[in-house]
Parts: sequence; C-alpha cells; structure tokens
Amino acid sequence: MARPRDGGTISSLRYKPAGAELINSIMRRAEPYHALLRREVTAHTAPKEGPASIHDRVLAKEADLDMFLCYDRYGRHLFRTYVFSAPKTWQDFADLKLDERRDLADGAWTLVPRNTGATVELEREFQPEGVGESQSIRATKGVRIKAEGTVCRLECRSSFSADGVMTAPWMLGVELVFNLEAPNAPDRYFLTTGDYGEVRRPLEFRGEVQSPQLCLVDEWQRMRITLSARPFACWWIVPIHTVSQSESGFERVYQGSAILAVWRIERGAGRKLIRMLCLEISRL
Repeated sequence: MARPRDGGTISSLRYKPAGAELINSIMRRAEPYHALLRREVTAHTAPKEGPASIHDRVLAKEADLDMFLCYDRYGRHLFRTYVFSAPKTWQDFADLKLDERRDLADGAWTLVPRNTGATVELEREFQPEGVGESQSIRATKGVRIKAEGTVCRLECRSSFSADGVMTAPWMLGVELVFNLEAPNAPDRYFLTTGDYGEVRRPLEFRGEVQSPQLCLVDEWQRMRITLSARPFACWWIVPIHTVSQSESGFERVYQGSAILAVWRIERGAGRKLIRMLCLEISRL
C-alpha cells in the first residue's frame, strides 16, 4: 500500500507464495506503563508475600529493560527517504539522532500524473541545510514492481536535481523494514557473501554491513529477500523492539529490523544524482 502523504512510503508488502506480510512493524509510542517501568521495575523479582495483581507488581523478564523505551517519529514503512549531514553512523540511526530533513522523510510527496499500474513516481522540492547556498533540490522517487512466477522484484529509484554543485558532503538513506518474527531462530537470519565466504547473522544483529548484497533468509517460510544497491551502499541494521506488559511482567518484543541503505554524497557531486535500491523476494 503506497502512502504518498507519509513520506512517499509503502506500508504493506505481502508475499503471496508464502502467505507472509513482510513489513508488519508498529510505530513505537509512549505508553502509560512506561513511566512505571522507568521508575520501579526490578528484573526477575517476585512479590515476597501473598498474591499480587498485575497492578501491584512491577516485574521485568530481563535487566535494563528501560533501555529499550524509545519512540519513533514515523511509521516503520518501506522506502522512507532520509537526507542528513555527514558524518553520521549506524548508532545515530539506532538512537534516532540522524537529524534528517523531516519534511522529506514524512512530508507529503506529489504523485506524478504519468504513473502506470506497475510504477509509482513521486516528487518533492526541498532546500537542504548545510550542503549548499540556498540550493533548491528536486527529489523524485520512482517505485516499480514486477512479478514473475514466485519471484517479486521492487525497485526504488531516487533522483536529486540541484540548481548548482553541492558545496558540502551529505548523506542519503533509504529505509526498509522487515519482520520475520524470530530474532534468534537458527532458520531465520541475515546472509552476506564476501572474500571469506558466507556470513550469517541473527535477525537481532545491529551494526553496519558492507556487502554488495544483503539477504534475509527465512527457511521456515521458505523465502529469501535479497537487497542490492547501485552504486554500492552501506547497510545500517537495527532491530526494532517494543516493551509490552502482561500478567507475567514487562518483556521485550521484537518488531522487525530497520535497514538503511546509505550513500555518502561528496562535495561537488554535480547537479543530478541517481541512486537505485533493488529488492527481490523469492522462494527457497
């Protein structure tokens, strides 16, 4: 489901051969019980005397659970565009401290009338701070989808046209979010291939990966998601956790992984640049 007014994103992506909704990640918001957790929670501690209701006891299933209380500015969708200053790191992405252009990330993009059924093109103008003198930049984002049998391909083409040459480096990131539900299961993992062969990482992995391709493999649902970028991009990966309250206490819940494809745009990059992000879903 495309959402032009929410940063030109896609909020739902269903892979029918596996019957799987691939995004399925909620926006983290403040809940009333979070204040109680910050103030009083004791990990692995039970009441000393008599029965207690959920309102009387404050228990956590792990220590330092309050560290996972953070709140999103936007819905966790596909193809959200981040423009921010250099240098930033994956930790800034994890801490929600990219200081990105919010009007571009979650503002309304305009649908270009010449759209076809399999392609959606959007555009928006903005003036980035710190990358030029009164530069006006026209951003366009084209999303194309194609299905052949059990293979589904999505392509996001980001284009930026400026009035003049950029006078300072900046960063472009395009976000993807996938939830394969089991962050530590051995049959669901990130997979990269490099000079030393294949590397598997659990879905709870957080950090930066430099690889031409990044795969998410789900052996249980028998599908693979393959991400690639042109030109080469770094992959910043952060697990999304919420903290929920149940009869047994507070617990951390995995809500998927946020993946940011990141390109550094150097000073003097020119009046126009194009970056491509490709996504292929297939059966194992």
